[in-house]
Amino acid sequence: MSGAFALLGVLVLALAGGGAPFTVAIDPGHGGTNLGAAGLVPGLYEKRVTLEIARRMQRRLASDRSIRVVLCRDRDVLVPMRARVRCANEAGARLFVSLHANASPEAKRGSQRGFELYVLPANLVEEDAEAAALTAPDDAAAAWSAHRVRTTAAESLAAARRIEWQLTDALGADRDRGVKQSGAMLDVLQGLQMPAVLVEVGFIDNDEEGKALATEQGWESLAAALAKAVSDLKARELRGRADPSITAHGRKRE
Repeated sequence: MSGAFALLGVLVLALAGGGAPFTVAIDPGHGGTNLGAAGLVPGLYEKRVTLEIARRMQRRLASDRSIRVVLCRDRDVLVPMRARVRCANEAGARLFVSLHANASPEAKRGSQRGFELYVLPANLVEEDAEAAALTAPDDAAAAWSAHRVRTTAAESLAAARRIEWQLTDALGADRDRGVKQSGAMLDVLQGLQMPAVLVEVGFIDNDEEGKALATEQGWESLAAALAKAVSDLKARELRGRADPSITAHGRKRE
């Protein structure tokens, strides 16, 4: 009998979700005339590194038919910031990952290393909440819209932690610079309707990391860790649908 109930649960979940895949929007930073940071290898810029990693993430995730990948930049072109946000929102994405590579100030070029992750700070979350409320048809809808924005911000932090863990496993704890809410341009995270994380995968001007970020092996290693994080977040969302007591952090509510 327990097997029958389990099957029934799976069928109900599939019907409730309409069998829709978990859509992740991957945003390779920069592109076209916006080169991004310059790498150690002559002619290598951040725009190529982010696109190479994004394409490899897409290929790795393609084997999972329950995941749909949308690239918000799929070639070397300049994509406006708001177009990237529209790309994710119109795709109905459940997760947005913006890829970037870091660089130290010119006076300290090559002196820093490691990866870091960013989510929106509280003041920008409130800006998004107010903007969402203003477009609502009535007070009840406005309150709900603002609540969803704030809830999504908490989910963004949980997603950032999950990505952080996978990158730490792949690169080492000594490369982990943490999850932050300031210190980078976060415009691309505003106006999104899903959990969103900006990932600085490493320092392109660092002697060690810069060389790795110029190789297929380096791109593959990062893509593998990021793709694993996406798969993990997808699995946690599905478990949360089946058991609403499970939070975005993967823990049961008391």
